[in-house]
Amino acid sequence: MSSDNPQVNPDKLPPGTVVGCSWRLLERLGAGGYGAVYKVEALNDPGRYFALKLSHHPYEPRSMRELTLLMDKAVHPHIVAVHACGRWPDVVTGHFYFVMDWVPGPPLHLWADLHNPSFQQFADTARRMSLILDALHAMGVLHRDLKPEHILMRGPQGDPVLIDLGSGDYTGAPTLTTGPLPPGTLHLRSPESVRFHQRHWRRIDVRYAFAPTDDLYALGVCLYRAVTGHYPFAPHWPPDVLCAAIVSQQPPAPSAVNPRVPPALDGVILRLLEKDPEQRFQTGAQLHEALVTALGQHPAEAWETQVFEWHDVPRAAEEGASARSQRTRRPEWPTHTHRPPSVVRAKLLRLWAELLGVLRPLPKPTPYASPGKAVVEGSARRVHPRRRQRALVAAVGLVLVTGLGALGALASGAWPHTTAQVRHEATTSVGQKVASIVEAPHTAPAAVPPEARPTPVAVTVSVATPQEASSVKKTDLASGLPPSAKQPQTSRVRSAGSMTRAAAAAVCTGLASCATTPPLMEPPLPPAEECPPGAVATMKKLDISIEESLLTELSRGEKGINLTVREGRAIAAPVKSQGGIRYGSEMDGQLYIGSKRVYGRFTVLRMKGVQYPVCFEIYDDETRLRGTAREPGGDAQNAVIYSRVDVWAVTRFERFE
Repeated sequence: MSSDNPQVNPDKLPPGTVVGCSWRLLERLGAGGYGAVYKVEALNDPGRYFALKLSHHPYEPRSMRELTLLMDKAVHPHIVAVHACGRWPDVVTGHFYFVMDWVPGPPLHLWADLHNPSFQQFADTARRMSLILDALHAMGVLHRDLKPEHILMRGPQGDPVLIDLGSGDYTGAPTLTTGPLPPGTLHLRSPESVRFHQRHWRRIDVRYAFAPTDDLYALGVCLYRAVTGHYPFAPHWPPDVLCAAIVSQQPPAPSAVNPRVPPALDGVILRLLEKDPEQRFQTGAQLHEALVTALGQHPAEAWETQVFEWHDVPRAAEEGASARSQRTRRPEWPTHTHRPPSVVRAKLLRLWAELLGVLRPLPKPTPYASPGKAVVEGSARRVHPRRRQRALVAAVGLVLVTGLGALGALASGAWPHTTAQVRHEATTSVGQKVASIVEAPHTAPAAVPPEARPTPVAVTVSVATPQEASSVKKTDLASGLPPSAKQPQTSRVRSAGSMTRAAAAAVCTGLASCATTPPLMEPPLPPAEECPPGAVATMKKLDISIEESLLTELSRGEKGINLTVREGRAIAAPVKSQGGIRYGSEMDGQLYIGSKRVYGRFTVLRMKGVQYPVCFEIYDDETRLRGTAREPGGDAQNAVIYSRVDVWAVTRFERFE
């Protein structure tokens, strides 16, 4: 990781390094998107250990945010406390660091794997976590990145300690990202947050109103992983597939994976994982009460059973004598009860969602906001004519090819596909750490904002939010299909209207080939839109004339290269100072993938820590065409382009042709 102090690499400091004249580094515990964590001891008190988090850059907003939370907003016996802070190696310009408690224990999932607690101990740990979250939420703080690695277990009996509030939120906190979602980890995001991203992923002016129920959903995922040895939806699934599963699939009950789980604990964890946040526990106190009730619903013997089975492992012993050690055996994933949606099925489910949008436009959502969040307003869903035609044709073709029975199998998760298992190796080291960031596959760095680095969320099945659900007809839970889809096949074919037999046959042929190669569909390009308020005036103050060209770089690291980009958010950095726009500034915007060109609109300029509204779009100076030409390679979702692009200052974004 590069640094503004070239003589220091915060990720690779050798043992024995003294930071801040008081702290001797012993070992690195981990590294993440914005800092590295080391185990240290105090020079004036050898043998007393702490954890020191050192930021990658001198001015790292997430470090300041976490320090504010730990010292003022989130003070709790089961949340790590701060003991010192400063800058190093220079007290003014050095990297920011702070020293906190060192927790000598494994994260939650490894504690369950290694120590194999009883269900009584596990339930007690879950009760403590529920009270910790309840206290945190009562203080107006949201963790927003709760995962097993951020719950460290102090002692073998399971005393949980919450760490890593770098993504935490509180009333009045500055915004960390410019996109719809806060930083987070995809397989722990709630269904409602994924749905929100599906609707607003192209916009940088809206924010998801994170709620306590999002934290409680993530806690449910953590408990599921600890008690079964598997996540409800595997982190290594493709983003499209993972998002479709989070939004639309019910995970198997924990007891279906691990038959030792008491049924009452089943119910508590599954309620935490409800798709509708209103059906979950609304507070940690409610969860605590449910766990206490569950403990009284089974005999003591059921709760005294250990979470996993033990099995003997042979090992070499001294003098050639045979010896055996015991290890826990995590249960296999029940492939017969739950399968991940295939990529093909995820695309077909998406087409069904589009068809539903044609037949029953989604109503206007009710605006709502939490303190410090922007109110998001929506309107009835508008479907582009080309997308409307594709949705109708594909849906009718799907009926002709597969019939109602196959569609039911698709939507309910019975498509023949083997569930990949979570790796059995340890995923984290014992002790305090920072989780590493997961990058989007086949995505250029240009699509990720530098100060945010959230786990990417792909666009998947469009489902109504809780605010919209009141006037949208619910689906049949048994089949996963809308009520209108449960009609005789002939009547549904007639509803296609003017579709000819030849067209139907063509669609059948295309969909039949989906089993091996899914069809590539280009999404419609966005319509004309106005510049952000004040953008033209801002560019005038920055001495940028309308239709003036500015050379920018979309890649980080190497300059002037071919790179692969996906449609979505992008960062363009000017390669030199021009007018009032200085070298080192960045423009935030969106890329749009066309069949022959890649287009871009940039609406936010970040310069010296200040954001300005602007209005730039990618424009080829040589050909006088909007957008930049695609290079050989890529597909409908991924385009290869030259990383250096010209952007023009405009007064309005015209419609792409």
